[in-house]
Amino acid sequence: MSRVKILDEETISHIAAGEVVERAASVVKELVENAVDADAQIIRIGISADKTGITRISVTDDGVGMDFDDALLAFRQHATSKISRPEDLDGITTLGFRGEALASIAAISKVTFTTKERGSASPEAARVVIHGGELISHAAVGAPEGTSIIIEALFYNTPARRKFQKSVPTELSHVYDMVERIALSNRHISFVLLYNGKERFQTFGTGSYPDVIAAVFGSSFSKELTPVSGSFGPVKIDGWITRPGSEMKTTQTRFYLAINGRQVTSRQLQWAIREGYGTLLPKGMFPAAFLDITLDPRDVDVNVHPTKREVRLSREREVMRFIQDAVYSSLHEERVFSPAPGHKPSVCSRLTSFSLPSPAPAPVREIVTTLPAEIVGEPMPVYAGKRETRQSPLKQTEKQLRRTETHDLPETDLFVPEVLGQIGDTYILAKNESGDLIVVDQHAAHERIMYDQLLARASSAESGQELIVPLPITLSKKEIAALPDLQDVLASAGYLLEPFGKDVWMVRSVPVVSSTLGDPETIHAILDAALDGVGSTDEVLDRVLKTAACRAVVKGNTPLTVEQMQRLLRQLMATQSPYTCPHGRPTTIVLSKSRLAGMFLRT
Repeated sequence: MSRVKILDEETISHIAAGEVVERAASVVKELVENAVDADAQIIRIGISADKTGITRISVTDDGVGMDFDDALLAFRQHATSKISRPEDLDGITTLGFRGEALASIAAISKVTFTTKERGSASPEAARVVIHGGELISHAAVGAPEGTSIIIEALFYNTPARRKFQKSVPTELSHVYDMVERIALSNRHISFVLLYNGKERFQTFGTGSYPDVIAAVFGSSFSKELTPVSGSFGPVKIDGWITRPGSEMKTTQTRFYLAINGRQVTSRQLQWAIREGYGTLLPKGMFPAAFLDITLDPRDVDVNVHPTKREVRLSREREVMRFIQDAVYSSLHEERVFSPAPGHKPSVCSRLTSFSLPSPAPAPVREIVTTLPAEIVGEPMPVYAGKRETRQSPLKQTEKQLRRTETHDLPETDLFVPEVLGQIGDTYILAKNESGDLIVVDQHAAHERIMYDQLLARASSAESGQELIVPLPITLSKKEIAALPDLQDVLASAGYLLEPFGKDVWMVRSVPVVSSTLGDPETIHAILDAALDGVGSTDEVLDRVLKTAACRAVVKGNTPLTVEQMQRLLRQLMATQSPYTCPHGRPTTIVLSKSRLAGMFLRT
């Protein structure tokens, strides 16, 4: 007998469903995109769940709907109204086009589909009920114009896929993220998202980017953005980006990029946005970007992946350079910074790349015992609950260093290098007992110290300290949805967060080693780190501790006294791994006398 067999239709449908439907958010994406393509003005998404998982998904719209025959035909594989011949793939303008989504969803769930064609003379709507790909009923019912689809028992007949679903908060956070992205790309449509009957967020279809951003992320966040727009031939860009000096994040979770109305993922375009900031963007930090990019549909290939999130651009390099220029020009026009004399941004018509001017190198600091009076006296804000206090940089740095001096560091008999000075207010110069030159990155060194302390206290009763005055923080819908899954990890790190009101939570406890770890920017960064990818509980906790350590310590470009530098080196030598920071970067470089001699050709 032949070993090669033709698969039966049921197996084929399950394979196809596995490519399109990964989780509940995949179902929401496909159904909402169908509603957008149907010219809907109002789209309502309902999610129901219990302790076992998400039990029901519903999407209702006021779009064009279907007649009685099309309602049944829509659940056939590769049945679509959006393309009809191979040439149509060269200029896709709709979000869906393959005709796979409804068939794939129906193959692994129980579907109730009700639709009535817009402007139909008939008072009747069509209702189709399908369980596991099998037609149960096809009847006429009464219903308003538009379409309503209810999905129940998702993955009930595919246990292999069902067992890989995450907890309700995690799945719900993916749903929120998906709806937020589609709403940001379709601002003329009103979206309403409900969870167990309660409204979670709503947009009003005003067409305004700031209105949708405010509805999704809060009005205070929308005030931190600056507009960006421009055109170059058939390429147009419109959107908003974070102002330099506003809150930045250590992950790329706030890039919302749409090409011709389709939310996409593109590392190349993300790189172009960051390049537009140049030196205004701190190393390792990412801005928020909400950009609509309009291209000739013939220059975009969306038929790359079943999820349609990945696209190919025939003029990708030109688009990248245009985005880079548009971001730069936006920041320049807003007078966020002034270019150096003689510096000119690239001109899009020539498509030349550019780089922002770098500051002149700082001189090597001599041995110091005090800081200049003008630096000591210059005030700077420090977050302190609801009340803002002010401290000098010297006092704040002293406080940061002293936090780590007595906590959880083992005694050491290692020789502590002798401080010689500081270069660029970032690197400590010292010499060891052999006379070798030691260069220490003060931020990386302090980060190692703080991380070791946080790790030593993690999961213990002494990991957190209760705040006298709890700190309020406004969280995004995605963060709130994921918090139940993260509470144990956050508690192990020393954090206790409790709900206070709509989107507002109170930080009641922070890691004992530093009370500044409760400021809103740090909390957002820690939640981003926890949500950034999958992993075991220990792996998520490690990401949280590394992010907290990075946030709580002295930064580069911070002047230190000799006493402060000596104390920092003593603490560093007492750690378990003094030669790298928690992220693997070196804290110390040793220039031996023999190496220096070789560099000066003295050997």
